[in-house]
This record gives sequence, C-alpha cells and structure tokens, in this order.
Amino acid sequence: WNWGTAAAPLTTWAGGVDSPSAWRLVAVDEEPEFTYNLTVGEAGWATLMLGFDATIPAGVKAYTVSSTENGWATLEEVTGTLPAKTAVIIEAVKGDYTFETATEAAVAVANNALEGTLYPKNITPKGTAYVLSIVEGTVGLYKATLNQSNNTAFLNNANKAYLVVEGASESASYGLRLPGTTGIENVTVENGVKAIFDLTGRRVEAITAPGIYIVNGKKVLVK
Repeated sequence: WNWGTAAAPLTTWAGGVDSPSAWRLVAVDEEPEFTYNLTVGEAGWATLMLGFDATIPAGVKAYTVSSTENGWATLEEVTGTLPAKTAVIIEAVKGDYTFETATEAAVAVANNALEGTLYPKNITPKGTAYVLSIVEGTVGLYKATLNQSNNTAFLNNANKAYLVVEGASESASYGLRLPGTTGIENVTVENGVKAIFDLTGRRVEAITAPGIYIVNGKKVLVK
C-alpha cells in the first residue's frame, strides 16, 4: 500500500515487499527493540549515527566533536546511552559490536559539530565537509570527495557521520584530539593532521616532555 491522495488515501502498491520504497504497517503491543551491528576495522575507528537510543557496548568509546581549532577535532566522550540521531566517532579494537535499544534514558548532547545520515544521502553541506579516513597510515577527518556530477555535494553512507566546518576552512584535514590532551602549537603541519610518534615507534596524542619526536614523518626536537 501507499498513502495515495486525499481522494484515495490507500492504493495498491505494485513495487513488491522487498522494494526500498515499500513500507508496511505492523501492530505492536509494546515499544519495539532495535539492534545495529557495527564493524570496526583494523585502524580501530569508525563513525555512527542511529535512529534509536542505544546502549554503548563494552569495549566501545563514542565521541562527539566539540570544536575544531588549529587542525584538531576535539573529541568529547558520550557514556552509557547514545541518544538517537547523535552522530559520533567510534573507537574500539577491530571487531563486530552490537548496539541494542537502551533501557536507560538518553541525555541530549550539545555542541556537536558532527552530523550524519540514517540512509545513503547526497549532502550539500553549509560549509566544508570532512569524513573519517586513513591517509598514509594516519586516521583523521579528511575533506569529503564531491560527486563528479555535482561538485557541491557528496554521498554519505547509511548510519555514518561526517564533520562540517562552517565558513572558510583552509584545512585539508583534521586530526583527532582525545579529551584532556593538547595539540602542538609550535609545529607547522601542511595538511592539518598531526601524527606524532616517539623514537620507539609508539604513537602519542601530544608531546608532554622534551625529546625527539617524529611528527608527520619528520624529526622534531622539543626542548
């Protein structure tokens, strides 16, 4: 069935039950429960937006983006219940995670620069759009690839988030800065993403002590 017109409020639907445009009305006695399975890849990061309040699974951290400054996207953790239609960046080890309908009330999230879609959609952002990606081994938010037929829009996948920076944004990308860490203000980075490693090859979020570090592939001496 479809809604038809005012004169014929219900008309026969010929598209079949498997058509993406088909909707069915089902009587329920209680609030329905939903689940969503998220696959996190080798890099340990993903994005997500769900249409229902969901319990964040064990081993998963969900972050909003509270600000974008100096090439950094500052992350703020959401704990307990992920509110419906809240776009987040997910951190977890590689694997599959099930988000189930929450039993606890969700608290609305304010000041989130992330947006998202519940189904594949062409987005024309009010600003510059960035999507989660890996470039030369560095995880960050990189400028979205615009459609060839329409260089003002990009295709965002279902249940995925993206970042919008309004106004003139000269950054080609934004690095991810976890809560409580600080960026490096005295190092110039061409692409806006600061990938920092110590001499043992261990990645660090910020330089907190003097020494020699590898910043975006270049040695930097911090006194």
